[in-house]
Amino acid sequence: MSIYYRITIFCLFLVFLCMGAFGYISNQAGANLLNQSVDKLLNAVATNQQDRLHNLIHAWKDRVALIASRTQLRLSFNDYLRNPNQQSLTKMGSIIQDAISSAANVKFIQLKTVSGETVIQTAPNQANKVAATLVLTDNSPTDIVLKSITRDLNGGLYIHIESPMRLQGEQIGVMVVTLAADELRNSTQIYTGMGISGETILFTENRAGKLVYITPLRYPQHLTNPADTASFALANDDELVQATEYHTQDIIQARDYRNTNVIAVARYLEVLNWTIIVKVDQHEMMQPMKHYQYLLVMAAGVLGIIAIIIGLALGRAISSPIIKLAADSRRIRLGEHQLRATVSPTQAKELNELARSFNNLAENLLTTNNELEDKVAERTVALQELNETLEQRVVARTVDLQRANQEIQETLEDLKRTQRELVESEKMAALGGLVAGVAHEINTPLGIAITGTSHLHEEIQEIQTKVLSSKLTRDELEGFVENASQATDLMGSQLKHASKLISNFKEIAVDQSSPDYRTISVQEYLSKIVATMQPNFKKTPHRLSISIEQDLHLVTCPGALAQVLTILITNSLIHAFYSPDSDQSDTINGEVTISAQTSQGKHLIIVTDNGTGIPPQDLPKLFEPFFTTKRGHGGSGLGLSIAHNIVTEILHGKIHCESQFGQGSTFIITLPEQPVPDSQLSPTE
Repeated sequence: MSIYYRITIFCLFLVFLCMGAFGYISNQAGANLLNQSVDKLLNAVATNQQDRLHNLIHAWKDRVALIASRTQLRLSFNDYLRNPNQQSLTKMGSIIQDAISSAANVKFIQLKTVSGETVIQTAPNQANKVAATLVLTDNSPTDIVLKSITRDLNGGLYIHIESPMRLQGEQIGVMVVTLAADELRNSTQIYTGMGISGETILFTENRAGKLVYITPLRYPQHLTNPADTASFALANDDELVQATEYHTQDIIQARDYRNTNVIAVARYLEVLNWTIIVKVDQHEMMQPMKHYQYLLVMAAGVLGIIAIIIGLALGRAISSPIIKLAADSRRIRLGEHQLRATVSPTQAKELNELARSFNNLAENLLTTNNELEDKVAERTVALQELNETLEQRVVARTVDLQRANQEIQETLEDLKRTQRELVESEKMAALGGLVAGVAHEINTPLGIAITGTSHLHEEIQEIQTKVLSSKLTRDELEGFVENASQATDLMGSQLKHASKLISNFKEIAVDQSSPDYRTISVQEYLSKIVATMQPNFKKTPHRLSISIEQDLHLVTCPGALAQVLTILITNSLIHAFYSPDSDQSDTINGEVTISAQTSQGKHLIIVTDNGTGIPPQDLPKLFEPFFTTKRGHGGSGLGLSIAHNIVTEILHGKIHCESQFGQGSTFIITLPEQPVPDSQLSPTE
């Protein structure tokens, strides 16, 4: 980013930071002052409304008390109660009409007995027929109480006040006076000083326990439950009404029945259970703040433009000399080595210091360049001399390298030949061990057969002698036949067993000497391998077995597979059951199990033993040539390496080992479906 932009951005940031801090502080101060002003205004209006309603209620009760206190009316009413007559009624009617004419807003007067029977009342005005009635609760300590408010069909409000009539300290009846409640309506519809959204709401509870509005609202079209012809309008259960539940006098910020944010205060008339709410819209109250914020934004924009201009000017004043120094450095690099920066008294002190440093650097570079040129000339002469002898050295070194390379190739060939000889000797040693085991195993049935033949020959000579001498008895002949039959059965079974061993060994040996690909029965072929390996287990307490749930057929090279399994079984016999304490492998009763299965299109042949296991550090090196844990005890380290090569190169499969030290080992051979040409396939076994 160039210095122009850096200085401009810094100036803008500084201006906006100052404006933001000033705007925040002034906005908070203005908001506090505005809130205090609104609070003071609303509380003053609410208190004024509360006092006005108190005075209005007292004025109503005073009018009723003045009418009820007329002596002639009470005397005439008392006379009528004692002796009902038309004269008393006429007199009471005259007094009542006079009271209606003389008292303001009195519309209707009714006299009742203590039991509630109507004695006399003024004629009702049909135009003011009652449409809705709201029963009031008046808990004032006086006898004169507000009983109800009614609304006529034209929307006019009327208050009904009840006062006892007493004569000489004894209640003789009840007077019910109906007054026009226009003063009550007008009191709540005075919006002076409350702006265009200010409003006074007056509500109470009806007999059903629901809140109802006593006087009409300024915005009745927003009511969700407007008044019908038989009831007063229900108060919405909005936030504003809920906030006045505890009759708080604090400032309230909530939503009113129009779902509009308002600022309000409330007053509670405990005597009548009336609630007064004086409210004004927040939007209207916040207009001065919004205007102030608009002015702040405008001021910030103007100051931002000024900051950009100042930043660009400062950037140009600072960067111009630096740009000129950069141009001078490029000219010096292109060959104008005598060029120097200008030092002017009109420039800033720091820029002049930078120019002097630049000139000193140019002088030093010129001096250093001359020295380097001299050194380069000297080194060039030395290099030319060295180059003349270098070619001779290269030729001599090349001859030495060729000779050494030839010796390395010969050594490598010797190593490969030695490795092949070791591998072949290991294979022959394994086959020789197999031959020795099979030969030992065949020796037993052949010995039994030879012994049986000798015994049978002796029996035949004996029976022949007796025949020639005519001394052969029937019992001796039957004994001879029975003995001969037993001997021939024994010799036959032993010779068959020897023949089977020789056949299995012959097939396994032929497969190993001339491997080819054919289809085999895995279970049958593994059984033959186990049979040929059993002699090696005869001298030990260990056991060799196969475990195959279902027979599998596999196209593979049987000889190579037999060779791999022979190596793995021999490896388990030598290493897996070796006890370090006694240095003997037969101190552990071991078991080697060969199993086979098919998984995800692959054939798995698994050789498992329950021996000592393989240490974790030896697992990665298990299939490396010449790696053995019995170095010096007959181990060559080629067995598993040969098995790995046979599996990967001939069987085209994979082999790996899983083992936990002390818990045995498992060798898993994974063989694919071998793709072999039809010409190489032998008949299925």
